[in-house]
Amino acid sequence: KFSKNVRELLVVMQLIEVNYFHLTTKEDLTAKMNLSIEPIPLKNAIGDHNHLRNAIMPSLMKNLAENQHHEYPQNIFEIGRIFVPGNTETGIMEAEHLSAILCHDKTDFTEIRQVLETLIRALGLECAVKENDYPHFIAGRAGDITINGKKIGIIGELHPQVLANWQLVMPAVGLELNLQEVFTLAWKQ
Repeated sequence: KFSKNVRELLVVMQLIEVNYFHLTTKEDLTAKMNLSIEPIPLKNAIGDHNHLRNAIMPSLMKNLAENQHHEYPQNIFEIGRIFVPGNTETGIMEAEHLSAILCHDKTDFTEIRQVLETLIRALGLECAVKENDYPHFIAGRAGDITINGKKIGIIGELHPQVLANWQLVMPAVGLELNLQEVFTLAWKQ
C-alpha cells in the first residue's frame, strides 16, 4: 500500500513508471556509472545479464539511452528490489528502493530536489540534503538525503562522463531512496 501511494504521488508529479529486471551487466552497474562498487555475480550464468543490481539508477539510465528517439522531457522512476552483500543465510540482503531521473535540456539539481521534497512532505516527513561527492554525480551538485539524521538516499546531477558513457545528449538529474527506510520512518510518525 505504501509503495502504491508513492507511485501515485510520482505519477501526479508527471513522472512515468518503468520496470526493469533484477539482472543486468556489470558494465551497466559500474563502468557506465563511474562506480567501483562490486555487484553480486550469479554463479554459472550463461548470458551477459549475470549480476544482481545493487542500485536502480543504472536501469533508468539504460532506459533513457534506449529511448532517445522519443520526445523530451523524459522523467521516469522505478520502485524495485536491489541486492547487496549482507549477513543472511544466502549472504545477500534485499531492499526496496525508489529511483527517479529527470532528463531534458533545462533540468537541474533544484528540479530533482523539488520532486524529493514534494514526495517526502506528502508522506508526512521532512528531509535534509547534505552535500557529498559521488563519482556518478557532478561534484558540488550531489548529496546525501537524510530524515531525522538517518541517511536514506542520494541525489544529484549526473556527471557528464556518465551521460557520455550512456551516449545521452541531454542533462539528467536523479535520486535513489531506500524506500523500506522511508516507510519505517513514516510509520513511526
